[in-house]
Amino acid sequence: MTNASLPEKAVNAAGQPKMVSFAQRGRSGMEFLGSLQNFVATHVRQRARDEFNADPEGAVLVQNWSQRNEPWSERIAKAKAVAEKSNVYRYDRLMQRYVAEEVYVKGIPATEERRKEAEAFYKIPIKSAGGSLELDPTIPIPAYHSETEWHLMPGGWEGYDLYGITMGSGVGPLVFARGGFAAVEANDDLRKQRIDVAQQFQKKSYGRIYEPGCGGFGTLAAVHNVFPDAELVGSDLSPHLLRQGHMAAERMGIKVDFKQRDARDTREPNNSVDGVIMYALQHEMPVDVNIDTLKETLRILKPGGDLVMSDPPPFAAVHPLQAVVLDWDTEHRGEPFFTVTREVEWAEVMKELGFVNVEAYTLGAQGYPYVVRGSKPL
Repeated sequence: MTNASLPEKAVNAAGQPKMVSFAQRGRSGMEFLGSLQNFVATHVRQRARDEFNADPEGAVLVQNWSQRNEPWSERIAKAKAVAEKSNVYRYDRLMQRYVAEEVYVKGIPATEERRKEAEAFYKIPIKSAGGSLELDPTIPIPAYHSETEWHLMPGGWEGYDLYGITMGSGVGPLVFARGGFAAVEANDDLRKQRIDVAQQFQKKSYGRIYEPGCGGFGTLAAVHNVFPDAELVGSDLSPHLLRQGHMAAERMGIKVDFKQRDARDTREPNNSVDGVIMYALQHEMPVDVNIDTLKETLRILKPGGDLVMSDPPPFAAVHPLQAVVLDWDTEHRGEPFFTVTREVEWAEVMKELGFVNVEAYTLGAQGYPYVVRGSKPL
């Protein structure tokens, strides 16, 4: 099948094939879930926060939250006890869990309705932008990655061959784009947030920028927006995400080299990259893996090279109720490392590992996006 043989409505202005769309029932189901999540994260969450602030025990926690006089496990437990007094908070959590499950309960059947179109879409030839895709089936996939159904996705990222369509046609644009889940505030523009994070690199230009745990092309596309002349390299453990990222980059005409790698062992030469970006990666790895990844980042950066990381904020940087919400994702939304990685002050870890000019700050009103950046010593 060639692009010329596609129906006119199936191609964009550049003649490139559009993503396969859901049928009306599938779209409406996704739109309902997106609207529900948005409503809960605005009106319901704010009322739950008001009730938390009005509770005497909650007020004390709010006042003393920045103090470091107890282990985080004890402080989160106290905040959780206050939050769960509120039926509004409980309703908020029920609806969040409902949406997190239903996006796949509805999204996978909606994708199956379009299986023939999706398979044809993937067979359409793409004019190469010069990028590459290097998969390595010999790489050991750690259990923490392969045995987790991330975000409640049945089977994890490799569990369904058309997850790219499920996410690209439904969950992404119709649910996640509305915000209101985990650390993402309602109505936040995730694409703009990625660009905002890419703009935290401090130099005007970079020769080579590397993203470990790229999860596709989303963040690298933002990096290209900010640094259009930079050479881009992305790696991940997931073959599915790498294939989707490569296809997206090629369709957009942007050269990216995608590689299947463990973030702790990139196989890049010493002092070979000018910048490293880590976006929403920390909370998907155990603490020890994060530390080893930072060590690897320091190794491959050139002297004076920069690292920019963005992830959900640490517990210390948010309202106690928001800390409870982040902790909740650990057990209830397929995010097993949310809690342990939000307890850590990563700026301090980076300093201990040898990074210099380390800064930690937030770009958003409620703590997200949260940025930690630093440089390799000259």
